[in-house]
Amino acid sequence: MFLSPRESDLVSMPETCGVRYGATLLVVAATLPVAITLDHHGIPTAFAVVLLAVIFSVWRFGTGPGLLAAILAIFSVRFFFLMPSQTIDPRLLDDEALRRFLLYVEVILLLWLLASAQRRGQEKLKRSEAYLADAQALSRTGSVSFIVPEGEVFWSAEIYRIFGFGSQVSPAVQSMLDRVHADDMIRARRGFYYLAEPREAIELEHRIVTPDGCTKHLRIYGKAVRQRDGRIRVSAAMMDVSESKRMSESLLKAQAELAHVTRLTTMGELVASISHEVNQPLGAMKLSAQAGLRWLDRESPDLERVGASLNRVVDNANRAEDLILKLRNMAKKHEIEAVPLNLNRIATDVIELLRGEANERDVTCVVDPEPDLKLVDGDEIQLQQILVNFVMNGFDAMAGAEHREITIRSRNGADSVVLDVTDSGPGIPENLKDRLFDAFFTTKAHGMGMGLSICRSIVEAHGGTIDAFNNEDRGATFRISLPLSEET
Repeated sequence: MFLSPRESDLVSMPETCGVRYGATLLVVAATLPVAITLDHHGIPTAFAVVLLAVIFSVWRFGTGPGLLAAILAIFSVRFFFLMPSQTIDPRLLDDEALRRFLLYVEVILLLWLLASAQRRGQEKLKRSEAYLADAQALSRTGSVSFIVPEGEVFWSAEIYRIFGFGSQVSPAVQSMLDRVHADDMIRARRGFYYLAEPREAIELEHRIVTPDGCTKHLRIYGKAVRQRDGRIRVSAAMMDVSESKRMSESLLKAQAELAHVTRLTTMGELVASISHEVNQPLGAMKLSAQAGLRWLDRESPDLERVGASLNRVVDNANRAEDLILKLRNMAKKHEIEAVPLNLNRIATDVIELLRGEANERDVTCVVDPEPDLKLVDGDEIQLQQILVNFVMNGFDAMAGAEHREITIRSRNGADSVVLDVTDSGPGIPENLKDRLFDAFFTTKAHGMGMGLSICRSIVEAHGGTIDAFNNEDRGATFRISLPLSEET
């Protein structure tokens, strides 16, 4: 278990300098009678008691008090253990006693140096452990290590907090698995088993449920290494990313709200063309119904033609219903849901939705689909919003052009699906290319400057990329690339 810096200081020494030096004097004074008694009884290890006082003083009170204990030990050796005693004058010693005295001095000082070096190493280690513990607490990251196959487990203090373990719980892999959310259990167990074999480092995410009912999101980075003895040591860092998840969800919610407002704004700009598109099937239904009535009013009703008229009514009703449904989906708020989608269908739906606007602006819309286009995982309404924004921008860009054409082209990439929206306008001014996707940047007199910025946010949330560039001949292309669906 790691100690904080303050706890480490309290363990290693008393607070004040005076207390530490005073305590050193007491330790030396307490050990001297023992050493003297042992020496009088002819026990050769009496001197070791004095050495123990030096070691203890260094370890408990610090290098300075330890040096004081060493000096006192040197004088004590001369005063009590060498003849003539009761004096500290080394000149009174004979050659043999002087050699013994110098040897004692060397041993005491060497022992002090070794003990001081060890203490500095211990203090450095404690500081490192304390700083690591503080860093883990601040980053909500715990470390775990276990041996395969024995299952011997070590973990840091932060693991206790993350998993809600009591201090009496012994480190064990099963204890961690017992906390895993039921819906994530298979993924978590598979991850632990995968970790048990030496291979590249892996990343895993799953949820846990603590005893107080709190659900936490964990992100785990782990790697297994085979040791020289053949055993496998697994090391992993477990990060509590619950707060980050909540912030991401809040951000996505805010982006969805902003995207919804933008969709409503776009639909407001399309009111005239949308009403025309809805009126077309309604008008056709009226004409077909009137024709059917005329065929029925005859002396010999032509039921075949009546049936054909009714079929046209049904077809136009379905067309109107489909258009209204698309408009409702674009307008309403919805929970973001990623499902496997075919971008060809989305492109066709968008062109159908904007057909009236295209006719009013005299724009030809073309869909050039990849026949066997692969699926992507995405939210249908949000991806429709991206294409609507691209196409509407293309309409605006071609306002003064003689030839007006929008082409939506799809193709399969190596590990993605690419969708291009190309116009035949004047292209993107060079000085604006780097700012196209910035929030609140617009070249329109009444624009908010949020459309392309929201498109970028949506694409990035789908794990894709977005780009815009000028074509070689004329016009510009807006491109999105989305990763393939997991079901592909």
